[in-house]
Amino acid sequence: MIFGTSGARGFIDRNLPPSLVYKLTIAYCYYTKPNDVVVGQDDRPQSTVLKDAVESALLAMGVNVYDAGVSPTPGTVRLMKELHADGAVSITGSHTPPYIAGVLYFLKDTGELGVKDSQRVESIYYRVKERPKSWRRLGRKEVLNDPIRIYVESIKRDVGRLHPYRIVLDAANGAVSAFAKAVFEDLGIHADIVNGTPLGSFPSRLPSPIPQHLEEFRRAVRDMKVDFGIATDSDGDRAIFVSGRGQIVLGDTAGAYFAERALTRNGSIVTPINSSDSIIIITRRHRAKIIWTRVGPPAIVDALRRHGEAVFAFEESGKYIWPGTLLYGDAVLSTLKAMEDGEFERNLGQVPRFYVVKREVRSSDEIKYRAVEIVDSRLNVKKVKKDGIKAFFGSHRWLLIRASGTEPVIRVFGHSRTKRDAEEIAAKGVEMVREAKRALSASE
Repeated sequence: MIFGTSGARGFIDRNLPPSLVYKLTIAYCYYTKPNDVVVGQDDRPQSTVLKDAVESALLAMGVNVYDAGVSPTPGTVRLMKELHADGAVSITGSHTPPYIAGVLYFLKDTGELGVKDSQRVESIYYRVKERPKSWRRLGRKEVLNDPIRIYVESIKRDVGRLHPYRIVLDAANGAVSAFAKAVFEDLGIHADIVNGTPLGSFPSRLPSPIPQHLEEFRRAVRDMKVDFGIATDSDGDRAIFVSGRGQIVLGDTAGAYFAERALTRNGSIVTPINSSDSIIIITRRHRAKIIWTRVGPPAIVDALRRHGEAVFAFEESGKYIWPGTLLYGDAVLSTLKAMEDGEFERNLGQVPRFYVVKREVRSSDEIKYRAVEIVDSRLNVKKVKKDGIKAFFGSHRWLLIRASGTEPVIRVFGHSRTKRDAEEIAAKGVEMVREAKRALSASE
């Protein structure tokens, strides 16, 4: 299987070499039949190599290429929208460690390949033969002179009146820094940017904006006496907010907050099965519907494509999607949306609070799904199997166990009204996963 939870990810010297990416891009061309495609990359060394493979495949298939250079993924997607291109490809490992490579393919509607789209492209990959166009019919490549300016003018059309907050953004030494800085300067926002130099080794912190990576930033937000902070990942789609007091706001809390604002227009909310129960209470207030999905942007965007009444989508990792703008998360847009609210921090505090404790157990790709099946067979409670196993133990108490689609791990989520209980539920899940792994080892 080439595609995981979001795009294709792996190691450039093992399971995601340039030759595979070249052929996969040809399969994408056969599936989408584009005339023009925007290509951008993050700042990892391997992304430059894979971008050459992507662009070579597109040009060989007669597709014109707009080269956006180092660009956050939402920047690449927004450029596709503004240039009226037929597709986009972002070469990025996103939130994963620096040694991971990745490729994301997008459709013209600004959403990445859905679940069935990915399956069809992968099916074509195994059947397709390289047939480059003749030299007269090869595509043309144009290096965009000012992609940041295009991005700035586009994003300004998607936000309303902003309040004069002072903010600080942790850009994770990723591709978003220059784009965010240009937006903030154009809009007159008092913003500081830390970890703003693009460095593919991510020396300041690992690119995933999870609490254990944000302790230093949390203290900096408090000490700088700003109104709030925002931490993003290396390709700029995730946004985790930090209050002016230095408290980290979990992604599903912020997602529920944005959802309630969006629901003033009615409609439904799309979110994966690992989101906290905050969104259940929010939607009940508005008599709105939740559309639960599997974890990952492809499942989310599939739901948005099916449900035109959906007004907002989010996942607990810090991706927030307003369907009228892009079908993808954008940390800069999320920041501006927060600044539309003159009482952002106070209103965040009104969101019902639950605790989600996340753990992971290392497990090879060969056994991780079988281990989850063993846990499933040993859990005799009410369960939902939309993505892994979600087992319920009473009011707002649940355990979710699922095999990661991007890494060799099994993810465990414990959920409850109190942190201690959520930790105990997660610990129980971790032990069940380890017991399942031991059982598999003993049977071999």
